[in-house]
Amino acid sequence: MIIKRRILSLLPFLVFLLIGSAEEGKAEPLAALKLEPSAEAIRIQADQITYDQKEDTYAAEGKVEIFQGDQKITADRVTLKNRTSEVEATGKVILVKGEDVLRSEKMKLNLETNRGIIVRGALFLKKQHMYIRGEEIERIGEETYRIRKGNLTSCDGDWPAWRFTTREMVVTLEEYAKINGATFEIKNVPVLYSPYLVFSAKTQRESGFLIPLVSYSNLSGMEFKNAYYWAIAKNMDATFYLDLASKKGIGEGVEYRYVRKQDSFGQLYAYHLREKEGYFEQRSEQLDRTQDRWQVDFQHEEYMDSSFFAKTRLRAVSDREYFKDYAWNYTDRASEQLISFASLTKNWEHNSLFGEARNTVDLRQEDPTTLQNYPVVNFRGLRQQMWSSPFYYSFDSAYGNFWRDQGTTGQQADLHPRLSMPMRWSFLEVTPEVGARSTSYSTQNADAETQSRGSWDFKTTLATEVHRVFDTGFASFPKIKHIIRPEIIYSYVPDTNQQLIPFPYLSFYDPMVPKTNTVAIGVTQRLIGKISEGPGKSRYQELAYFRLSQPYNLFEANRELTADSPPRRPFEPITGELRIYWLKYISAENITTYDPNKGQLLSSYSLLSLNDSRGDGLMVQHSWVNGVQDQINTSLRVRLHRSVDAIYGKIYSMFDHKSLWTTYGVQYRHQCYTVDFLYSERPSVAGQPGTSMFQVMFNLLGVTSVGRR
Repeated sequence: MIIKRRILSLLPFLVFLLIGSAEEGKAEPLAALKLEPSAEAIRIQADQITYDQKEDTYAAEGKVEIFQGDQKITADRVTLKNRTSEVEATGKVILVKGEDVLRSEKMKLNLETNRGIIVRGALFLKKQHMYIRGEEIERIGEETYRIRKGNLTSCDGDWPAWRFTTREMVVTLEEYAKINGATFEIKNVPVLYSPYLVFSAKTQRESGFLIPLVSYSNLSGMEFKNAYYWAIAKNMDATFYLDLASKKGIGEGVEYRYVRKQDSFGQLYAYHLREKEGYFEQRSEQLDRTQDRWQVDFQHEEYMDSSFFAKTRLRAVSDREYFKDYAWNYTDRASEQLISFASLTKNWEHNSLFGEARNTVDLRQEDPTTLQNYPVVNFRGLRQQMWSSPFYYSFDSAYGNFWRDQGTTGQQADLHPRLSMPMRWSFLEVTPEVGARSTSYSTQNADAETQSRGSWDFKTTLATEVHRVFDTGFASFPKIKHIIRPEIIYSYVPDTNQQLIPFPYLSFYDPMVPKTNTVAIGVTQRLIGKISEGPGKSRYQELAYFRLSQPYNLFEANRELTADSPPRRPFEPITGELRIYWLKYISAENITTYDPNKGQLLSSYSLLSLNDSRGDGLMVQHSWVNGVQDQINTSLRVRLHRSVDAIYGKIYSMFDHKSLWTTYGVQYRHQCYTVDFLYSERPSVAGQPGTSMFQVMFNLLGVTSVGRR
């Protein structure tokens, strides 16, 4: 019985095949496909379909397509056994399930269990971006495949850049690939062989060894940085390190990461290395340095809710030279202090509470006078209206307990309430504010004593704001709003006796309160862009911010002059602040102070970041403080080819006229792997010899990645 029909739905419309059909002159109904009640309907589309009633089997030929749920089979010929739901397909067989694709010459598959055998097949798994090819591929489980005489790769194309070949391999998705007789090939050329190999086939985290990081330096010699990653549970994992260096020694470490609950997480990093005698003796400046070098760094953030959270970071090193020898970034290498802290923050609608215990270690020298905060507590009240009156109040309050091995120790309590009355007339804003401040000190040395400081302050802000919206004519950002806000701020603080306070040098916590009688003039300008994100969708982004301000000191302007006194200089330094964020391509900022009396800059910080859609990027950072610092940090990435980037980085001290760190590199990117070649140089500093290092880093897509930790 042959019925030529392009599309036939076997369930529930198979009965239509009966019309005009007969076998041996008798009309008999065709049996419906007997699937489990939970199975989805099966539909067939083909040029020709025949049915063998005795065997309860359907045969389809010519552009055959079988559909079931998100599964589709196409082939030249297909036989479907109704009783067992078994399908045998031959000739250009393609099985598509979701985003996964299987191609083969012949396939046997059970549509109910999804188990079967594929002859000379190639399987592409979209989620893992993994290609599995073999003379025979057998699906032995829902997510498990056995491959004989096959290969595995994440590279596209018939001639992959790399692949693992094997005589037999079992791959369980989201678990492991276990390979017997594994050969690693590059462009079909055997490179490495292993009688047995296991690696992760997960898109999620999975335990396993990482490819070693290989490097060479003039100080350490040949280095192999080995790591094992352990996925302990869904909310925690760890990495174990074993580093071997021919000249330096053997290092071991662990990095443990965890998530206690949503938004509460932490990590612990510990590392130890015992230096070889020859490596240890190369340093001429030792301080408290020993052969056993180690570091411990613990961080944790705990959020009870968005307004109540705790943070802590506890750090310790074996000696003050540790970061100079082993820090990977320049920030740690140049650190002069090692700070540990534990803090607690609670915010309310109009108030906030912050408490912190902080321990500081001087890395430059052993200093018993370093002051420790055990703890400091700040309680602040934001500006809020007093009942229904026109007055608003705010306050700052603080308590600190200070301790050190040698020198003055004790406590401090500070209270600073303020009262203001904002007023607005049309375009003019006026906000007068008055405050009172009282600070008490209690020292606990041999002779306990109490000191205090009292003062008051007054401030008035006069401001206005004008704006205008411009049509740009560009579809990506059709409108720009320009805001100009000029303001005048008058501040007054009377002269206060501060000769006896015990902690005046704590500028970050208890600064000297100088007498003040200034008028500051400032202008702020902002550009706000309306950014189009598609039909009916838009957002607003600050594209540019610029502020210029300068105080005028009335005390200095009215200072009495004598024959020996310097001339009056009432104009204080000018401060300029600029920020530019032009979409995703340009980012720039600058903060500069200028002294008009001396006609010179006092400080300047600049940052420029340029990126394009091609992948090129440039970052330049310049920090300058007159007579103290003049440093440039630069990083550059240039796309030489769609697959090759040149990398350059440099930290240069113009103040000392020498390079602090230089890195050259090339990154080659392939669809299924990347290779980084890096060369870095560090000069000798303070008795430490200079370092030259060459590194190679690999990343195989879907298998493993390695990099600097």
